[in-house]
Amino acid sequence: MYARIRDYCKAHPRLWQGFLLGVVIFLLGALLVLELLSRGAAMIFNHEMQNQDMLKGTITADRILADLTGHVVFEHLVWKNTEGQTILEVPSGSLQVRPWDIVTKNVKATTLQAVTLNDAQVSVYLSDDMQVDFVRQSRAMNKIEDEDDGEDWRDKVSLAGMSEQERKAIGEWRRKRQAARLHKRWDNFNRQGRKIHTVLSLDNCRMEVFFKNRHYLMDHVELEADINTADKMTIWLKTGGFGGTMIGNGITLEGEIDFQAEKVPVCDLYMKFIDVDPSSLDMGINIHDKMTLDTHLEGPLANLSGEGHVQMDTLHIPGLDFTHVFGDLYYDGQSLLFKDVHADVFGGILQAEGTYDLDTRYYMLQGHGKDLQTVRGLPGSKLYCSVDMDVNVYSRGSARETTVWGAFESKPGSYKLLPFNRLSGKFTNEYRSLTFTDVVMELPGFTAKTDSLSVKNGRLAFAPIRLTDAQGQPLTVIEKY
Repeated sequence: MYARIRDYCKAHPRLWQGFLLGVVIFLLGALLVLELLSRGAAMIFNHEMQNQDMLKGTITADRILADLTGHVVFEHLVWKNTEGQTILEVPSGSLQVRPWDIVTKNVKATTLQAVTLNDAQVSVYLSDDMQVDFVRQSRAMNKIEDEDDGEDWRDKVSLAGMSEQERKAIGEWRRKRQAARLHKRWDNFNRQGRKIHTVLSLDNCRMEVFFKNRHYLMDHVELEADINTADKMTIWLKTGGFGGTMIGNGITLEGEIDFQAEKVPVCDLYMKFIDVDPSSLDMGINIHDKMTLDTHLEGPLANLSGEGHVQMDTLHIPGLDFTHVFGDLYYDGQSLLFKDVHADVFGGILQAEGTYDLDTRYYMLQGHGKDLQTVRGLPGSKLYCSVDMDVNVYSRGSARETTVWGAFESKPGSYKLLPFNRLSGKFTNEYRSLTFTDVVMELPGFTAKTDSLSVKNGRLAFAPIRLTDAQGQPLTVIEKY
């Protein structure tokens, strides 16, 4: 068969050349028609974008290509509100729309079936009832781009130095201000009860979220959200570093939100904050050991609650080095409650619990340590025993307003080869001032007491020392040891 076609082409060369030329002309014509149709579709799309009223303001793009299937590709899309302020800027992306809606000029919320934004900067405001609006970017958002200026863009909100009443007053003032500005904010995104059924994708975007007087900045955001406001939304989120009210190295989120609830949508979400820097929470101690929080959040979006876990590989606070920190975490919308937290410390075990207020940054912790080994906690002190310890931490959000106090009691041991039956005392640490009181060392036949004890460079020092006999009668006083 192939040989016959070859022989025929050799016998009729002009016919064969004419056939090839006809195919080329047909293909060029088809491409031209498709290009004209694409330009026409783009023109129709541009016209309808200017006439829509859901996204208030103007939307422009440097380049838009659309085909008859409703697939639209754009470059450098900019959305500005009615005051000319930039709300959204997208270097590139794509849309999927219903072609028949565009052709018949019956554009509605469900016309948009899918949105993909690449390398965009997105700022979202969530009201107390979880209504969404798009807002101007904050100054902190712009810092994300300045990665080479020597500063960490992951800024934090600090309330140090304020009383609890002042912090609550500021929170109330901010809520009133937000309520007054709510109508203006909602001028940017005007849903007005329209149904939305679309798939939203973010690829390597920067994002910030304002919610309940908290501010979160996120870099390298990857998002997939299948949104159907008549039914439910499924969401998957992964970020790089984040900052603002909390600083860390990543956030993951997945789950669904049910829009069929009577008043406020109900959620079922799994969320994890990875490598959180505790110092960004104004915990009053300069701690940078990474902490991971994972939670299962449920309930109405305006009043979420949930439970999960807290985990740290290491935790270093003055005088104590913890490893393998793990415990239960509870969230009620205003505070974090930690329960059954346990950790390894100096060969022993610490169990603790506490609360942390997300608005005021105040927190309270209580813990009990068992069988802590002094040879590991005080190397070089020549003190050998195991110690049980109660510890409490109360903070009002700054190092100056953080107090650590507790009591300790040892089992039999020795100090510089001198055996003793028990060592006990109380301690207080208030902003660089560590003091011990009621320190008692019970030795065979007599007891040593002191109110002044310190640990310097791993060495134990105390003075004066008051010695009493077994009946409690004073023997002597050693002024310095």
